[in-house]
Amino acid sequence: MRSRSMLILYSSVAIVLTVMLSWWVYFFTQLGNMLLVDVSEAGVELPAAASAAVRDAASGKMRMFLFEGGFLVVLLLGGVYMIIRSMRTEVLIHRQQRDFLSAVTHELKSPVASAKLYVQSLLLGRVKEEKRQRYLENTEEDLDRLGQMVEHLLESARISTGRSKLVLEALDLSDFTRKTVPELTKLDNVEVELLTSEEVPIVADPSALETILRNLIANAIKYGGEPSRIQIAVGHEGSQAQLSVRDYGPGLQGTKPEAVFQPFVRGENELVKSQPGVGLGLYLVAELAQALGGSVAAGNADQGTGFSVQVLLPLARG
Repeated sequence: MRSRSMLILYSSVAIVLTVMLSWWVYFFTQLGNMLLVDVSEAGVELPAAASAAVRDAASGKMRMFLFEGGFLVVLLLGGVYMIIRSMRTEVLIHRQQRDFLSAVTHELKSPVASAKLYVQSLLLGRVKEEKRQRYLENTEEDLDRLGQMVEHLLESARISTGRSKLVLEALDLSDFTRKTVPELTKLDNVEVELLTSEEVPIVADPSALETILRNLIANAIKYGGEPSRIQIAVGHEGSQAQLSVRDYGPGLQGTKPEAVFQPFVRGENELVKSQPGVGLGLYLVAELAQALGGSVAAGNADQGTGFSVQVLLPLARG
C-alpha cells in the first residue's frame, strides 16, 4: 500500500536525521575544546577569558542547533504518526469494504435465488394448488427483504454524501410512536410493550423518525430471540426527548456497544451470525439522530437479558 511505502520512507529519513543530529550534538559539545586545541597547535596561547568566551560561543551555537534540529525531528515524528494513523484507517476501511462486499453479495444472492426458485416452480406447474399461496407469500417476503436492503444501501449512500434532506416539523414523539409502531409491527409475530408518557414535543422529520423506529424495531425483533418480545419507551428528561427500544434476547457479545453504530459492524454471538443483515440499520439510526440534532446510546439491559438502544433528541422549546 502507498501509505506503507511512505511510512518506510519517513522512518528511514527520521533514523538518518536522528543519527546525524546525534553526531552534530557530539560535535558542538566538543567544538569549543576542538577550537582551543587547534589554536594551541598553531602556537597561539589564548588568555583564560578568551578561552571561556570561545567555549561560551560554541555552547550557544549548540543550543541553537539543538532547538532547530529538535523541531525538525518533532515534525518528522509527527509525520510518521500521521502515516501510522492513516494506515490503520486504511486497513479498517479495507476490512469493512471486504466484509461489506461479502455480506452484500450473500444478502443479495439469497433472496434472489429463493424468489427465482419459487417463481420457476410456479411457472412449471410443479406446485400443488394448496401450496401456491404459500409460495407466493414466500416470494413476496424475499422481495421485501431485498427491497429493504437496497433501501438501506441507498439511504446510507445519501447520508454519506450529504444528499439526505430533512423536512422538519413540530410533532409529539409519544403520539407519533403510538400511531407508527402498530403499522411497523403488524406483519410480525411479536409482543410489543409500548410505554409512552405525556406529550413529548420535538421538531423532527417524520420520515427520518419513522426510519429510526423501523430500524430499531427490526433490529430488536431480529436479535430478540424466541418468543419475540420488545419494549418501546418514550419519555423526556431535562431538555431531551428519549426513545428507547429494548429486546429480550441474549444481548450484545464480543462487540463494544458504541461500535454497533458504525457501518457494517455486527455482534459476535451465534444469534447475530445466523441472521441476515449487513450492519447498516443502527448506522442509519445514529446518522439520522445526529442529523436531527440528537445522539444515540446502546448497551445490554440492566436487568435480565436483552439489548437496548436509546435515541436522544432535543425537546421543542415552548
